[in-house]
Formats: sequence, structure tokens, C-alpha cells
Amino acid sequence: MSTRIELETLANTRDLGGMVASDGRRIRNGRLIRSGQLVGISATDKAILSSLVDTVVDFRTPEEVKDQPDDIMDGVKNISIPIVESFTAGVSREEQSDEELIANLAFKPEAALEYMRTMYRKFVTGFCISRYSKFLEILLEDHEKAVLWHCSAGKDRAGIGAVIIEEILGVPRESIIADYNRTRDFLSPYTEGYVSFILNELGKQRSLSEVETAVVEASMRNLFGLHRSYLEAYYEEVEKQFGSYEAFIKDGLGLSEDRILQLRNNYLE
Repeated sequence: MSTRIELETLANTRDLGGMVASDGRRIRNGRLIRSGQLVGISATDKAILSSLVDTVVDFRTPEEVKDQPDDIMDGVKNISIPIVESFTAGVSREEQSDEELIANLAFKPEAALEYMRTMYRKFVTGFCISRYSKFLEILLEDHEKAVLWHCSAGKDRAGIGAVIIEEILGVPRESIIADYNRTRDFLSPYTEGYVSFILNELGKQRSLSEVETAVVEASMRNLFGLHRSYLEAYYEEVEKQFGSYEAFIKDGLGLSEDRILQLRNNYLE
């Protein structure tokens, strides 16, 4: 399993170090770190991260970055690689997109689930694949410290980034899924806070019954939380388009055998 890095202001920052590959090797500690956005972090957390990281890869859209730019850390290079072309409600965190999404799906839990599954299928479209390929190019470079990648909450775009590198390094699928699911626990306070905020906003418009409140809570948890079926939809789409994850790595992400071997030698021990 990945190891949570204990920080004051970031709930979902994790080192992939220690995850075991199928050949018995482990991902090196202090080389691959996933996170949520680095916004409003404490001075202590900045010091910790700058001691661990030399490169930050920001998966957010230009709109998200403009609204909430990452905090600057001494000696850390920040690279922008937007995974989605523009705001994507439920995945990116732009106010307009979230408002539209909530208006359409607040009372439709099953539709909210399917909406997010569709978003995960779109991670296997050409633009997203090209962006993740660019991310892998950065991982192939020489680094003195860790590469950290993040989106907004660190669950969807950053989560798939973690899945991709774990698959390339040969981590068994069941371990990948189990570690993906842990994000739900780390982000539970964030998700529940957002659910409470939405309920409060809707309550300003009209009084909600107990049944309506429960329905809205379920819908919002589906939209802004995490569900195993989202990752399953992603894998199903990979299989549908490429036949196997191995073919996706080579034909979709464009990694040759030599580059796969280089990544494994760089990040496994």
C-alpha cells in the first residue's frame, strides 16, 4: 500500500514507495508521490515537501490553476499538464461546472454514479492519453528527489496517474484497486464537508424532507466522493479499446519495451 505523508494541511498526500510488484520488487520510497492541490499549505508542510520533492506536475485545468495557483516552494519545479481539455464537472473544481452538475443531478444518485463512470471512461480518450504520456516522459527524466503529481482533491486525475504508473511497474491489479479505494477514507472529511455545504445551499432555496435530504446526500457522495465502479469503468474502457492493459501501455501510451524497463529500473528496488 502507499504510505500517507502526515501533513498539517494536506489530507491525501501519499508516497507509492513500498508497493510490491509482481516480480517481488518494491517501489522505491521517496520517488513517486500523489497528492491533492498544493494550495494554502502551511509553512511546515512546505518545508517537508520541498525536502522530498524536486518536481510537481499539476493535472488541473488552466482555469483551476488561475483561480487557485499552487503555493511556491523553494527549489521545486512546477509543470502544468492539464489532463482534461476544459472544465469537467465532477472532476475539475470550477464553480460554474459544479453548479450546473449539482442542479442536474442533486436528486439522481444512480445518474450521478453513471456520470462519474462516463468521466472515467473519458480518461481513455486521445487527449487524456496524450497528457498522461507527457507525464510519463517527466518520470523518465533524472530526478534527485521525488516527482509529485496532483489534481484538485487528488482522487480522479491524480488517481488514474497513480494507476498508470503502478500498472507499468507491475503492481498486481488487486493491490492497485485496494490502494485506489483508500482515497475514499483519506478524503472523507473533505467529501462530507462538501455534501453539507450543498445541502445548506439547497436548503436556502426550499425546505428538504428527510427523504430528499438522503437522496441529495447520496448523489453528492457519488459525484464528489469515490466509488470502486469508477475505476472498473476505466479498466473496462481500456480493455474495450486496446484489448489489454499491456497493449494500452504500448499502443496507447506509446511506451517501448526499453522505456518500460527504464521506468522499472528507476522506480523499483
